[in-house]
Amino acid sequence: MFKKLFTKICLAGALLFSNVVQATLAVPVPLPELPATFSGTLPCANCEGINTKITLLADGTFFSKQVYLGKPAPNQADDLGSWVMSHYGNVLVMQGQNSEMRYFRVKSTEVIEMLDLEARTIFSSLNYSLQRAGSADLPDLELFPLQGQYRYLADAALFTECKSGLKLPVLSEGDNAKLEREYLALQKEPGQELLATLYGHLKLAPSMEEGEQQVPSLLPLRFESVEHGNCAARLYSANLTDQFWTLVQLNGKPVVLPSTGRAPGLMLHTDNGRLSGSGGCNQLLGSYSLSGQSVQLNMVAATRMACFGEGIVDAELIETLTQVKSWNILGQRMELYDQLGRLLARFEAP
Repeated sequence: MFKKLFTKICLAGALLFSNVVQATLAVPVPLPELPATFSGTLPCANCEGINTKITLLADGTFFSKQVYLGKPAPNQADDLGSWVMSHYGNVLVMQGQNSEMRYFRVKSTEVIEMLDLEARTIFSSLNYSLQRAGSADLPDLELFPLQGQYRYLADAALFTECKSGLKLPVLSEGDNAKLEREYLALQKEPGQELLATLYGHLKLAPSMEEGEQQVPSLLPLRFESVEHGNCAARLYSANLTDQFWTLVQLNGKPVVLPSTGRAPGLMLHTDNGRLSGSGGCNQLLGSYSLSGQSVQLNMVAATRMACFGEGIVDAELIETLTQVKSWNILGQRMELYDQLGRLLARFEAP
């Protein structure tokens, strides 16, 4: 039944990228048919291990359960959110309820390996791998805080969860009466979507639609608030070209917004291979050429205003861009590397 609910085969692949030695192209590694659950016990700094299960759905959502072994209850952490694949390197990028990115490398259709917070390999004798289970887990999560767009119309309520976009029928149990009452008092028109925050239980329940026996549904365990507002943007896989990439790290150092108010960054335009940007003070102009993961950046002009202060990185950025040989995008993060695969600069999309 679960497989029927989340149909379609998802074969996501990317070219393998080494972030330690030289960047090389390799045979893509596909994910297995989805949904699929990967499980195992990950290392833990202050417990006996973290029993972990991650289920990937073909629609780009995931849910996970983690139990911290040897810890007194409550020792379980559930999560729900979105996932995308990096453009290169078979890196699985996940963003759940706490907004912190999690990274796993797809080593094969049977194994994913946890990476560090920088999406780099963890060099350790400990095991950071999760193995694919024989069958996919059913959704059964308790989540707080859980935010989503809530609407009630014609005696039926729907909750669209913010991080995943998953649309969940709301069960008439638990704290549902309070949620419904507060919503009706605040709405300005019938069926209006409002932003709701609650402690919820996501589980399979009988569907009101004919032909479907069970669907993922939401049981409101504890109502927190409802207000006018919208969800923040969900995780997505950004395009390399035609958007401004804000510089956040340069040669291993964080970059802050300068007093000029002009954010350092780059834009690669599709028309005529143009490059434009700023180092926080001066405007940068140039060109670029792409060949798969390889990129060549050429600076041809820059304005000559004199600016000083924190966040002004004009000269360093120009010099660094001449060393760039390859690129990668992990969700909304772009990274530029030198010929040995070393990280030179990191950018973020809005």
